[in-house]
Amino acid sequence: MAYFKYSDGAGVPTQHSFSNTNQIIVNHGLGFPPSVWIVIGGEMVFGEITHNNTATFTVHFQTTETGVIYYR
Repeated sequence: MAYFKYSDGAGVPTQHSFSNTNQIIVNHGLGFPPSVWIVIGGEMVFGEITHNNTATFTVHFQTTETGVIYYR
């Protein structure tokens, strides 16, 4: 599992786990587009991230994946 440590006082990011999918819609309700990190198999990876509005974003992969999305 990935471990995030922030020295800027912003705190630990929220986690959203996903399993066997190529598209994830995250309803975060933060009121702004958050920074997003994706971790699969302990490695940070890239996915297509679309901020739909200030309350949701969608992550899309070309293949089916399992992992964790971190955002804040």
